[in-house]
Amino acid sequence: MTNFPFTEAMPIQFQAPLPKASEVVVIGGGVTGVTTALFLARRNISVTLLEKGRIAGEQSSRNWGWIRQQGRDAAELPIVIEAQRLWRQLAEECGQDIGLKQTGVTYLARTDKEMAGFAKFLKIAEMHGVDTRLLDQGETARLIPAMSRSFKGAMTTPSDMRAEPWVAVPALARLAARQGVTIIENCAARTLDISAGRISGVWTEQGRIATSNAVVASGAWTSLFLRAHGVSIPQLSVRATVAATGDPCPKSMRVQSPTTISHSGAGRMAVTRWHREAPISCMSGLTRFVTRPNLFPP
Repeated sequence: MTNFPFTEAMPIQFQAPLPKASEVVVIGGGVTGVTTALFLARRNISVTLLEKGRIAGEQSSRNWGWIRQQGRDAAELPIVIEAQRLWRQLAEECGQDIGLKQTGVTYLARTDKEMAGFAKFLKIAEMHGVDTRLLDQGETARLIPAMSRSFKGAMTTPSDMRAEPWVAVPALARLAARQGVTIIENCAARTLDISAGRISGVWTEQGRIATSNAVVASGAWTSLFLRAHGVSIPQLSVRATVAATGDPCPKSMRVQSPTTISHSGAGRMAVTRWHREAPISCMSGLTRFVTRPNLFPP
């Protein structure tokens, strides 16, 4: 398994020479940049991917790993359904275990109002054939018997998936490189070269690449990079904490009173105040959970 966390002390895996020209330059070596480059290469388009540090070295190795249908907007849900199909396909093509598992996702409700919100999504899920269902108070207690308190109910989607982000993204990058993508780590993009109002190249710290197409997939850095070119992108940065236990999973732990995360014996993790502390999963004895601000107020 890939070491985590990533640091600049790690050896560079991708150090292709800087090309003079490329049909497309992708700026940013996270999951969005890597998969964009991969699928462009599959259309026989020459692609160069630039990463200022290490592939997946920032948000793409530190996210929660969800490939989640549950709770999506109606317009977004078909995209996630297709994404699940692609993830299964890519997991086979990578030629290594990327931690892709169908673990399901469960949201817990404290109030009738939250249950009513779950019921609204259930209608959307049914329209798309997604296996989301609502649980009443008794069913929720039986699903997660070690909880320290009771809930009004829950919403669960057994078909939801997750992968190990810090394993999956480097594996996808290696797949992309095998399929013709030029990947250069430790090579920051400095600015776009604009001629007559159009992109004519990308200036990097190693020199210029001639191109008429650039994909800026730089995560939290995207708005900063584009601001120099008069492009404003509304962007919200949210700081979250992700923690992992060792093997085996603890039967319970208290992370922030009155929050208790408990192992149900079936690979499921329970947590109170789900909108503030969101469980990911338990796989092979590795428990991972996150704490975050209340982004979904009741």
